[in-house]
Amino acid sequence: MVYKIDYVNGDVLRWSVTETGVECEVDESYTPTIYVSVHGDGDFSTARAALRDHPAVVRVAMVDERVSFRHDHEQVLRVDVVDLKAVNSVARMVSKWGSPGEYRCYNVDFSREFRYCLENGIDPLPNHELSQMQITVSETELASERVTELTIDDETITGSGADVLTTLSARVESVDPDVLFLNTSDLIPVLFQQADRLGVEFQFGRRSEWQQLAGESTYESYGQVGHSPARYNLPGRVIIDGSNTFMWNQTNLDGCLYLVEQSGKPLQEVAWSSIGNILTGIQIQEARERDVLVPWRSWRHEKFKTMRQLHDADRGGFTFAPDVGLHEDVHELDFSSLYPNIIVTRNVSPEKIRCECHAGREDVPGIGYSICDERGYLPDVFEPLIKDRDAIKAEIRETEDEERREELEGQSSAIKWILVSCFGYQGFSNAKFGRIECHEAINAYAREILLETKAVLEEHGWRIVHGIVDSVWVTPIDGEEQTSLSALASETFEQVEIRLRERCRTPHKRTRGGG
Repeated sequence: MVYKIDYVNGDVLRWSVTETGVECEVDESYTPTIYVSVHGDGDFSTARAALRDHPAVVRVAMVDERVSFRHDHEQVLRVDVVDLKAVNSVARMVSKWGSPGEYRCYNVDFSREFRYCLENGIDPLPNHELSQMQITVSETELASERVTELTIDDETITGSGADVLTTLSARVESVDPDVLFLNTSDLIPVLFQQADRLGVEFQFGRRSEWQQLAGESTYESYGQVGHSPARYNLPGRVIIDGSNTFMWNQTNLDGCLYLVEQSGKPLQEVAWSSIGNILTGIQIQEARERDVLVPWRSWRHEKFKTMRQLHDADRGGFTFAPDVGLHEDVHELDFSSLYPNIIVTRNVSPEKIRCECHAGREDVPGIGYSICDERGYLPDVFEPLIKDRDAIKAEIRETEDEERREELEGQSSAIKWILVSCFGYQGFSNAKFGRIECHEAINAYAREILLETKAVLEEHGWRIVHGIVDSVWVTPIDGEEQTSLSALASETFEQVEIRLRERCRTPHKRTRGGG
């Protein structure tokens, strides 16, 4: 299986790990593809003629695709372009034609390795174990741009700049690692520049080239300014940058490989991707199985709402105000993956909520949205993840093999982060397939479930002292007989279709009021 894709001098290099070693295939004929749909006063023949005459376009054809989950198959233009740079230039040209929205582009802003795998039907999950090497360098060494000390795995090597380069190059050639874990990939340009200055022959990748894929940048998120480091590439080796990887730091190689399998993104891209980026990859896989194109710029409009609907819908999860004080014999209960399970059991999906075929029906509690009876794509995205995590956690409880336990915990953690993010991502303005009504519906169902749970608990002798979104803390009601919490969990499951479990019991719990 191909585990790494490189673009070098116009060619595509496909790297695979086999029983006999590493193999590289060269694809000289690859042409990326985008799609164009025409609306309103737009004209297919004019667009087709203009694209055929463009020097960066290889071929144009009329094909049948779906421009969204809510649309049936329709004719669109398939446009094959000469290389990756031409993807954005051609898309920008098309987007300027006519009035806004007349010509819309699809499958434009994919990451490079993911695009190649998606368009060529390649599974980037390696079917052989990947060899690894870890290299660490201090910030002081990097700042001086003269590396005379670094650590390879657990061994520190020192010497002149030429000695360090020679030793590192020899070690890399000997081990021939598939994965290089660097505490910072800024080491790559520093080493090559040092080799040039000293006239030392130095090779880090499986070919002599090195590439900068993206420059460093700053960004603002929730009022805080963050820094995104530059990204580099070495042909034939996966680069994991410890300063620019969330998933690797939160899971391990096994967790990342699980996400490779689910998203179709090769390992190097999974390592630097955000949770939302990986989640989008998983959704794109599901979309393409249904012949749905991926919009470049979202044209989803928010359906009309009355002021009452806006007021009722624009709310978060439910919180029970804490009963201030010190409480004895407190039990914590929470719902297993509440929001993802709401998506699956309530069929919350962008193309099925507020559907025209059930207009006027009030399915979502408190806000009155309808949800189609036909199963949506989003439950099909998350149900396998939920089932996998349940099975993995069950195996973790049973296994006594520490190596296997570490592998499973990495996979479980990877799934957890995807499931944690799935709810908020539905309301994210840049989500490819998100929709604010899904975000609102999930919250509405969660509030109703928590209130139903409260009623069941109080009916059977338990008082809630605190509750937040998917968790409640309960204590026995004085003078009343208590039904066992395990029995109530089963009853609640039958009622809401989502498993409630007791996480722990504490002799005392202190609750404080909020401001």
